[in-house]
Amino acid sequence: MMSAGSGELLQRMEELEAYVTREELVSILPNLTNEQASYLLQLLPVLSNTSRGIADTPSTSPVTADHAFCDVGFRDGYKEVHGYLALMICLVGAFTNVLNIIILTRREMINSTNTILTGLAVADFLLLVEYTVYASSYIKGQESLFDSYYHSVFILFHAHYTQVTHTIAICLTITLAVWRYIAICKPHLNLFLCTLPRARVAVFIAYLISPILSVPNYLMYSIHHRNDKQNNGSLYHVDFSERARASNGLLQSIHFWFYSVLIKILPCFLLTILIYHIIRAMYTAKRRKENLIKMGTPSMETERKLPRMEKLTEKTTRMLLTVLLLFLATELPQGVLSLLSGIYGHSFFRQCYLHWGEVMDLLALVNSAVNFLLYYIMSHQFRVTFKFLLSPPPPINLSPRLPGETVSTQL
Repeated sequence: MMSAGSGELLQRMEELEAYVTREELVSILPNLTNEQASYLLQLLPVLSNTSRGIADTPSTSPVTADHAFCDVGFRDGYKEVHGYLALMICLVGAFTNVLNIIILTRREMINSTNTILTGLAVADFLLLVEYTVYASSYIKGQESLFDSYYHSVFILFHAHYTQVTHTIAICLTITLAVWRYIAICKPHLNLFLCTLPRARVAVFIAYLISPILSVPNYLMYSIHHRNDKQNNGSLYHVDFSERARASNGLLQSIHFWFYSVLIKILPCFLLTILIYHIIRAMYTAKRRKENLIKMGTPSMETERKLPRMEKLTEKTTRMLLTVLLLFLATELPQGVLSLLSGIYGHSFFRQCYLHWGEVMDLLALVNSAVNFLLYYIMSHQFRVTFKFLLSPPPPINLSPRLPGETVSTQL
């Protein structure tokens, strides 16, 4: 049976884990006593000044030599401006995604591809609006706000909410790539598979399964409380849950592997394959067209209609490829770091993954905000619809009145 002294020591070790992981603490002080633990609890709050939740726990942990290469000193300077950059991108991106939703849902713009792009714009808008609140708290709450219970609740909500909305965006991006692959590489199946009702079902499924896929993330984190003996108050922070700690790292490993492989690496792998086949099909079609032109002269009707259809398809495909490539460039680094966290464990996560966390967040925000610019530059129909939205043409009078003619109206 455990003695009272050992029970107090375990309680103090749980409090010390707000600053140092238990593995690191045991490796440094294998014969830690109750008195030494009490002394560390009084000393560490003075050294670290504040407990900053998930985002800043690695700064209080000693950096071991095995992953010290990740700490290049970049984060210390960048995190001072991260909140302002993120807030600006979120405000602009939220506005442009509203424009995307309005334009893509116009009657002349409704089709299966634009339905998926509309679902993607909604997910990006939801992400950017919530991150605006987080960026504001990041700017204002550098001190006591990060120790409050309500801010810890918000941080926990932020971690789960962004995971769900980001998973929705990943599902819809993969759906968009599959849609374009069928249209370019399997055109005989396009009219049957890529219909407007199927696109709406695909968007609905993405919004439905994403919260379910994020269940491991719900189990990983919880709010922790500790007493601030220096100021005689209570401090709160978000860290790994008791369930995650009780599993001796098993749940953390499952979470990292699930998140990195299923949510990050696998979609990036599928995107790479689909993008390769789409580009290859476009190149093959272009070479076939050149060979046909060399072999003979097409008819006047084909010369007038076919090139225009091919140009529209090619421009749309290039625009969607740009969207997919930008998404791939954003997600792949985060997926690789997540995978390495699953391989090398919690120390790599704290020293490397979190060190570049703000930068990866900013890349994700840029990816969510930049689509309007891509659509406007690369889609003629999108530009025309946007211009009509700003300055609609005057109504056409189909039955002009003759001079002196009176018109009767009925309410």
